[in-house]
Parts: sequence; C-alpha cells; structure tokens
Amino acid sequence: MLMENLETDIVVIGGGPGGYTAALYAAAKGKTVVLVEKDSRLGGVCLNRGCIPSKALLHAAGTIDAAGEAEKFGIGFSGFSVDLSVLQDWKSGILEKLAQGISNLTARRGVKVVRAEASFENATAFRAGGRRISFKNAIIATGSLPAIPQPFKIGNPRVMTSTEALDLRDIPGKLLVIGGGYIGMELGAVYASLGSEVTVVEALEGLLNGADQDLVRYVDESARKRFKNVYLASRVLNLAEEGGLIKAAIETGGKVFEEKFDRVLVSVGRVSSTQGLNLESAGIKVDEKGFIVTDDSKQTASPSVYAVGDVTGGVMLAHKASREARIAVDAILGESVPVKTPVIPAVVFTDPEVAWCGLTETEARIRNVHVQVVRFPWSASGRAAAVGRTEGVTKLIIDPATEKIIGAGICGKGAGELISAAVMAVELGMTAGELGDMVYPHPTLSETLTECAEMFYGRAIHAFSRKRV
Repeated sequence: MLMENLETDIVVIGGGPGGYTAALYAAAKGKTVVLVEKDSRLGGVCLNRGCIPSKALLHAAGTIDAAGEAEKFGIGFSGFSVDLSVLQDWKSGILEKLAQGISNLTARRGVKVVRAEASFENATAFRAGGRRISFKNAIIATGSLPAIPQPFKIGNPRVMTSTEALDLRDIPGKLLVIGGGYIGMELGAVYASLGSEVTVVEALEGLLNGADQDLVRYVDESARKRFKNVYLASRVLNLAEEGGLIKAAIETGGKVFEEKFDRVLVSVGRVSSTQGLNLESAGIKVDEKGFIVTDDSKQTASPSVYAVGDVTGGVMLAHKASREARIAVDAILGESVPVKTPVIPAVVFTDPEVAWCGLTETEARIRNVHVQVVRFPWSASGRAAAVGRTEGVTKLIIDPATEKIIGAGICGKGAGELISAAVMAVELGMTAGELGDMVYPHPTLSETLTECAEMFYGRAIHAFSRKRV
C-alpha cells in the first residue's frame, strides 16, 4: 500500500487550545498548515474533557445552589429533581457546537486536518496514519493526561479521573475526592450540589495549592458546609474493591481508618501526553517528569520543533497554551517574541471563585521580595451586600518603592471575570494611584479594585486603612 506524502510549512500535533490556536494563527500569517489530531473532535482536553464541560456542569449545579440560597430572601422552592440524560445532552450539545465552530474555522483558514496519531520519523517528518508528513517546522501541543498513582490503579470503573467524572451516568451516594486542587474542588462541588455526600482528602495543609491561603479560606469555609468531610494534611494509602464498593484507607491526624464509597475521584495532578510520539527520533529532550524542554520562544532541543501548553509542564491552563502558541508561531516566522513573560491569570471556579495573577503574597515571602499587601473586604461592598454574597476579598500586591501593582488576588462570586482588570493593571505596570483613579460603575464588584488600590494610600471611602508612611 502506497503511503500518501504531504508537505507543509508548519505541522501542529494536537488540536487543543494550544494546537488549534497555533494552526489558525499560522494560517492567518500566510503559512501552509497541517493539524494532526487523534480524537474525532477538535478542542482537546479543555473543550471535550476539561474546562468547558466542567463549567457547564458547575453552572447547572449553581442553579441548584441559588435556589437553596433564595430562602434567605424569603423565596422558597419545594425541591428539585435531576434528569441526568437531559443534563448530559445539554452539555454534549455545547461541546459539539464549539468543536464544530473550530472545525469550520480551520476549513475557512485552509488548515488541513488529519485524524490520526503522530510519530516522529526525524526532525523534519513524521507518520500519521497512512501518511508521511514532511515539514519545515512542527509544533507539539498534545496536552496532558490525568495522573493515577499506582495504589489507586485497581482496575475498577468506580475509581474515576476527571474524564469519567464529567461523563455523569449516576449520582453516587458517597464520593471520595483524592486531591483538593482545582479539579477535585470543582467536580466535588458539582456532585455535592447534585446530592452526593462528598469527602475530600488533601495531602497538603491547605486547599488549592498555588493560591494565597487568605483567599482560599473562604473556599475552605464553604467546602466544610457543603461537603461531609475535608481532611487536610492527610492521604489515602490505598483503595480496594469490597462488596461492590470502594474501600479507602485514609490517614489523618496520625491515625488510619477505613471507609467505603460508591465512587472515587482521583485528582492529584496531570502528566505529559507524549506517548507514541517517538520524540527521540527528532532529537527532542524531556525533563525528569517527562515534560518537553523548551526555551522562552518555545523551541525544543530540535531547532525545527516547538512545543506549547501542558506538554511542556508548568502551570496547565488553556489560555497559557494559546498565548504560547502565538509566541511559537512568531518565533518560527522570525518575528519578535515577548522579552518578559506575559501575566497569566489563574481561576478556580469553586463557590466562591478564586482568581489571581502576577506575584502572590506567598511567592513574595518565599523569594524575600518586599511588598505591601492591601485588602478590601467584600463586606464593605454595596453590590456584594445587595446580592447576599459578602464572603470575599480583593487584594493587591504592591511594590512600595514604585507603587506599582505586581500581583492581585480575588475571592468571591464572579472573581474569574473581575481578575481581568487586575491582569491589565499588572501587565501595564499601573501604580496603585492610577488604578485608584479609574472610574468603575456603581454598584458593581469591580469597584472593589479601585477601593483596594486607594487603601494603599489610606483614602478608601468604604473601608478604613491607615495612611501609608
């Protein structure tokens, strides 16, 4: 059987946010592009098994929560029911529509899509299905996979990763969530709202590692009301099948106990998805954890090959992958790449939400960077009071010498939307005075940013702070 030969300027391996962004951007720049994706649908983990389906389910769960909260306004509901088939159809419709949109864009931009697994032959060619694709440059954007530690690999479908947890087929009576990061906390919240009794076990001393704990405390308080148990500085030693259930040995407070659960969600991190790529044949190096090593322009050890997104490690966020994709394409075209690293925000869509960008207070302390931290409590926000959601805070990390805002954090309802203004402030190097001079509409939660900036000078209107010396 004759093998089809394709030649292209740029080949992109992986059709997720990093991959399809690279393909569409390169095509818009006038390059011939081939996009290789092994799944039947473009969009990668984010669209099909991650960010989008989880947010759809969180929205549905939030509707249930909002109905429960309405009692404090004097509004009562008799109860609720969940039709999982309808919920799944609704979620699937969203994913299909978005994936089709990406496919339409690739067609209109002239990007050739090849549905196959890729394997490098050398630094200028690889095989994908029955094709040999020759290229001037390649961009690897194959993403990541859920990590499953060996003690949890018991071959039982009741032990899930995020992939299976998003494909709801039943609502477990008791759910164990191993890992208190953003995946575990978001999906734990979904199941809890739908009626599951949720237990979270986190090895570290606090939830949502990476965020400042003064922000996370509001999430912790909410989780302890919503979940049956939250065990910190604890671990699951092993899992075993017993009587159609999953028995977990949990160590906490120096003691070990066993408990049975209907299902277990393992959310303890992700690993690089490079299986079968034959990276060695192209001279591509990986680190000790299996992530592809790149420089600031996203170029690998092989000059013709670049890599972006989760497959390179670090913070695993879709918008980070998309930004890196543009950097890689610009580098391939010989155009300038950013001298400094762009400000990449992070958002955890718990209730309340947590968002941050730039330097965190924790990082500043570890790096011994002198900063001044100011906080505006949402209890002083008229908008927060009006919607009954005063549990939250807006904080700014400020360089006292220059008065520039170098970091920000927000916890509260809608923090994920609010953080964008803070990202702009950090990216542009705005001072606290410049942010404080901004006029935001009243009554809105965005006002908490300007009030927080004014607290640096001791002149916030709706909260007291001492004047800076």
